[in-house]
Amino acid sequence: MKIHDTVRLVLTTPLSDREIADAVGVSKTTVGRYRRLADAKHLRWSDLAHLTPSKLTQRFNRDPNGNKTRRAPDFAEFQQRLDEGATLQVLWEDYRREDPHGTLSYSQLAARMRRYRKTLPTGMRMSHEPGFKAYVDFAGFKRIPLPTYLDATTGKPVTVQLFVAVLPASSLIFARCVPSQKVPDFIQAHIDMLVYFGGAPLTIVCDNLKSAVIKAGRQAVLQADYKEFARHYRIAINPARPFRPRDKATVETSVRIVQDHIVARLHQRTHHSIEELNASLAELLDELNRRPMTEYRKSRWERFEASERQALQPLPTEPFVYAKWVAIPRVPKDYHVRVDHHHYSVPHALTGQRLTARLTADRVEIFKETEQVTSHARSFERGGHTTDPAHLSDDHRAWSERTPEHMVAWAKKAGPHVAQFVRNLIGKSHPLAALPACDEVKALAEKHGTLALNQAAGETLHLNTVSLGTLRRILSKQSQANAPAKTTRPRHRYAQGSKAFARQVKEAAC
Repeated sequence: MKIHDTVRLVLTTPLSDREIADAVGVSKTTVGRYRRLADAKHLRWSDLAHLTPSKLTQRFNRDPNGNKTRRAPDFAEFQQRLDEGATLQVLWEDYRREDPHGTLSYSQLAARMRRYRKTLPTGMRMSHEPGFKAYVDFAGFKRIPLPTYLDATTGKPVTVQLFVAVLPASSLIFARCVPSQKVPDFIQAHIDMLVYFGGAPLTIVCDNLKSAVIKAGRQAVLQADYKEFARHYRIAINPARPFRPRDKATVETSVRIVQDHIVARLHQRTHHSIEELNASLAELLDELNRRPMTEYRKSRWERFEASERQALQPLPTEPFVYAKWVAIPRVPKDYHVRVDHHHYSVPHALTGQRLTARLTADRVEIFKETEQVTSHARSFERGGHTTDPAHLSDDHRAWSERTPEHMVAWAKKAGPHVAQFVRNLIGKSHPLAALPACDEVKALAEKHGTLALNQAAGETLHLNTVSLGTLRRILSKQSQANAPAKTTRPRHRYAQGSKAFARQVKEAAC
């Protein structure tokens, strides 16, 4: 507006050039030049008052290009082509080819494009529905360093990561210090966030860190554990576009608020563990959320309780448990799969098939596609094996049960005398050396029955012996005594006929 005020004062007042220059803030030379141009062209203020400053500039100042007009391109079309993937160099070459002398240079075109982009409406005011979204992000350390605590062993400061989340409808903020940005810590921070909110939103908008997104883009690929977490709480994950921080501007603002009002104060305190650090953080966070906001004259907690708490989804009865997923390319012939340096059995019918194992802190769950086929208590014995007898084939189960312990357990079921007989057999020599004799005892039970075997074993023990021969003889006598009596008949039909013929001859002689 300086040119507007200068020309007005020159044409409507008797002030000198120096007085006008001092009043407006321009040089005396400029005021004198404007006065000479106005006198030469016989200009009056009534003819110039309606002109804009840019029009007045054209009247009283020379074109910096020496009055050379250069054809400007359609900047809107250029911007559209740039958004579609074209480069400014290619666009400039096409534009320059038509008129090499009457077009802008590359540097001029680039400067004009930068000025044009500043005029575009790139910001949009969003209206957030209660309970619909939550924005999450990790705080950076460009403005304020990340929180630290002193290691109890070394006494050196340990830097932690600061996880920040916000419900945009009420502006309620959550913050938590975690050891790292790795998947277990990232998911645990989400679980703590949902507990703090007392419910789950429908959508979470996150950044494109590797703990959340394996492949960014329009068809983003989520990290498997993060996807499992979202499925457990019935949440849709919506990653922000790469290099588009305005997609999550709300949480970016919340990060700055947390850094200014909380992290700056944490640096003034001394903490000796991450638990102490989070205790101080929770105290300062509660103070922040209960402080009245200038714009709304209500605190974040008040706005949350009034409009958003009831809109959140209820949390499941069981919290999500982080688990590590391990692919099993092929079940070996012994149907024991190797997971974290330990071998776990699966049903023998799955030999040769592809499975997936899910490892929690205390369990190992094995799946075929989406169906769980078995579950074991997790073992940290390297090279060891855990076997479920139900997974064994019939032959392998019989062989696995051929141990002194299994033999004694079977004998107890067969009868007390059989149990004592088998224990005496095993105690007579090395336990493994007695297995063949125990196998023969089981064979006798299959042949004569457990009742007869138990009775015979009692008689054998009464004779103070553990001889298998004695046991067999007693069983044989029992079977003969219990067998029905048989009528004696000639063993051959010819012998039977000869006796009848002799009887007839004797009768005839008489």
